[in-house]
Amino acid sequence: MLLGIATWAGIAVTGVQTARQSGEMRDLFQRLSTNQEVQDRLLAEYRLLLLERATLASYLNIESVATDDFNMRFPEQVRRVER
Repeated sequence: MLLGIATWAGIAVTGVQTARQSGEMRDLFQRLSTNQEVQDRLLAEYRLLLLERATLASYLNIESVATDDFNMRFPEQVRRVER
C-alpha cells in the first residue's frame, strides 16, 4: 500500500516537473524568437550603414566635399617627384 502511494506521488511530481519544464521551454523559445527578430533588424541596419559608409567614402563624394566645403582645387601643374 505504501509502495503504491509512493509510486503515485512520484508520478505526480514527475508530471508537475514535466509541465513546468514545458512552460520554461515555451518561454525560452519566445525569448529566442524575439532575440532573432532584433538580430535581423540590427543586421539590416548594419548593411545600410555599410552601404552609406561606402557611398560617403567614394572618390566622387570626397572630391565634391573637398571642392565645395573646403574650396580645394586640383593643381594646375602636376610634377612627378622622384626619390
